[in-house]
Amino acid sequence: MNKKIQTKYLIAGNSAAAVGGVEDIRRVDPDGKIVLVSDEPHHTYSRPLISYWLEGRVEREHLRYRGANFYEA
Repeated sequence: MNKKIQTKYLIAGNSAAAVGGVEDIRRVDPDGKIVLVSDEPHHTYSRPLISYWLEGRVEREHLRYRGANFYEA
């Protein structure tokens, strides 16, 4: 019997680089297990837009740059 080994990935942080890493891993390994560890209490968001949000130029929900189900998917 040929058993496929599931690769496990660990990503530290919840930055744009971490999200890009998750997306790139999924492109080449749709079955691998990805664990993302972060003490960030919020969904991934566009940090450069924070100044726009503080000025009232964008709504808070527009800071998120991936869908609400990004981590689950």
